[in-house]
Parts: sequence; structure tokens; C-alpha cells
Amino acid sequence: MARQRGAIVRRYNGYSIKYRTPEGKQKWESGFETKAKAQTRLNELLRDIGKGDYIEPKTMTFEQFADQWIESRSSIRGSTLSAYASLIRQRLKPFFGGMRLSEIGYDQVQRFADELSAAMSPKTVHNALILLRVMLAGKRGGSAIKRGFLRSDPTKGVELPTRPHRKIHPLPVETVWKLIDAAEELGEPRRTLVYLDAYTGLRRNEILALHFTDIDWNAQEIIVQKAISKQVAEDTARKWVWTIGPPKSMKSVRRVALPDEARDFLKRLRRSAKDPDGLIFRRADGSMIDPDYFDEWLFAPVAKKAGLKGVRFHDLRHFFASMLIAQGETAKYVCDQMGHSSIQVTFDTYGHLFPQSRREAAAKLQAAMSRGKDKANGSGLVAVHNISARKRLIREDDDD
Repeated sequence: MARQRGAIVRRYNGYSIKYRTPEGKQKWESGFETKAKAQTRLNELLRDIGKGDYIEPKTMTFEQFADQWIESRSSIRGSTLSAYASLIRQRLKPFFGGMRLSEIGYDQVQRFADELSAAMSPKTVHNALILLRVMLAGKRGGSAIKRGFLRSDPTKGVELPTRPHRKIHPLPVETVWKLIDAAEELGEPRRTLVYLDAYTGLRRNEILALHFTDIDWNAQEIIVQKAISKQVAEDTARKWVWTIGPPKSMKSVRRVALPDEARDFLKRLRRSAKDPDGLIFRRADGSMIDPDYFDEWLFAPVAKKAGLKGVRFHDLRHFFASMLIAQGETAKYVCDQMGHSSIQVTFDTYGHLFPQSRREAAAKLQAAMSRGKDKANGSGLVAVHNISARKRLIREDDDD
């Protein structure tokens, strides 16, 4: 085999490299911002060719790959897949769409992150980069690396904007009663939705999937075991449809305590319901409420009538959590009632609402240490330690 040399060529606003494969086919790679980076990539390719490790980059654009990737991810929950599709369409395709996968490197990804950061929130930038990393180098599904389009993860080392930690400021009780009163005036289903969520903190898609059969009347608990989520439509008219299925995760399956007043409220509602075993919240024709229209159609009029512009339905969930904490419930209990994936999520979200937690933990540690010290006073270890400490203090006094 002839010695491989390759070349670096100045093209457009950057640099490209050209080389020949072991079979003699000429190949190009573009998109290098500096000559040094182009040289590094060329050296890597020539080294692989010389060692016999070269894998020819396959020709496929990011847009083609993204369409195939999203279609192949059958194991992902429908709502998540829908969110991925939206992010790919709105953020990733406009930048990477026409690029060949083999052209996507660190420089291109960093430039994408920088441009997106100038126009979008840090959260949006992080979500876009996480999805791009999953697509190109993810362990699950047919990533670009697994399929041989890339040799390494181009998102590795990319600098992202800092995500500011947003503290939750829960609604005060008086504000929640304003919402309840406004919903009362507007009637069903707003009346029950607002009232019940203030007492249970269910997620929007959990409460909309709630049936009367999900109430354990004797134990006074709501059994959260369903949620509304998006699924791929079987007809050709729509891409996605809302269906009732399992909740967000296994941790979301839980029992939420139901206070006496809320239980009695639901009992009265059930007695007047057309279907005493069916959906608690439904449209006039008996069908489930579409989450896409929930905020604008159902909750926004309540907040407007209450004079609370900007308040979201999800704020009732934060209110519920804050009330549990205010009543002295443990973080583990709050985690279970909220259906969080871990207690760390609870602390990350509501840790600042546990004002006494650190002081109480320190006080308990001090008390435990004091009890242990009292029990250990007769031990040789403590006696030796105390003698050594006294000698050290004497030496320090002499030094002073």
C-alpha cells in the first residue's frame, strides 16, 4: 500500500482535509475552524489507515439519520418521544440538518451551543445537547456511533451555559382559596380540578386520567396508577394521539392521602355522575380532556378571574408539597406523596422549604455524640485522648 499523506485545504470559512482510503478512494471531511484541528483529525485518520483500523465514514445527513432514529425508538414513552421529535424539528435540524454525520465534530457542536445560548434559555440549550448526545453516542438505541457513522462522541467537552437554580416559591393559602373561589364561580370541571389538586398535588396528566374506581374510599386514598400520555397515531391524519396508560414512571405509581373534606366532595360528585365508575374529569361528550388545551381552556380562565395572572396549574402541586413540609412531614413522605423518582429530587426541588432540617440534623448529631461520650468516658481510648489533649494544650501555652 502506498504511503498515505493527505492534505489540508482552505475552504469557505474553515478548513477541510482530503485523503485516500486503503482502497484508493478519495475522501473529504469539512468543518474545521482552524488548521491545527484539521491537522489533528488528518493525523488520526492516517494513523488508523496505517494500523489497519480505518472505518470508512458512511454518507448520511443528520436529517436523514434523525428521521430514522426517531422512528426506531419504540421503547421510549410516547410523550417523551413527542418531545424529542419537537426538539429535533425546532432546534437540531435547522442547524445540523444538511450536514453529513461524519462532518459533525466538537467545533460544530460547540458553535451550535453558542448560537442557541444567545437566543434560548439555558434549560433549552441543555435539553437540546442532551438529546443530541443520546442520538449520536447513546448507549440505548441505534446511535450514530453504534451504526458506524461516527467514531467518537462530538458532544464530549462542549461547554454549556450555567443553569441557574430556580427556587420554588409556593402559593400562600390565601391565594389558593382565591383560585378555588374563582373555579367555584366558573363551575365544573374547573371547580373540582382546582379543589382536588390543592389537596393532592397530582400532576396534570395524572389527575385528568383519574377514575372514580381509583379512589379507595375506605382507606381515604387516591391510587395513582394511570396518566394521559402521547402515543403514535395509527391513522394517517394525525402523528400523535393522547391515550390513558401507565404514569410517568414506576415511582409515580403511589397512594395519595385524601382528607375528609376532599373525600366527601368526591363522593357527592360521584352520586351525580353519569358514569359512577368512569373518568372524574371529562368533556361534555364524556371523552377525556385533551392536555394540549388544558391550560388555555381550563385553568387560564380561573387564574384570570382570581386576578392571578401568571399562576399555573402546576403551582398547586408545589403548594401541596409546601403544605406537607409545613406540617412537619418527613422528606421521605413528601417524596412518596409527590411520586418523585428519588428523595434527591425532593430535596433539589423543595430543600429550601425545610428550614430546620440542617439545624435539627446538627442538634441530633451533637446529642448522639454527647451520649456516646458519656458512655465512653471510662474507656482507655478516651482517657488517653484526654491526657494527650491536656499535654498538647500545655505545650501550646508554653509556646505562646
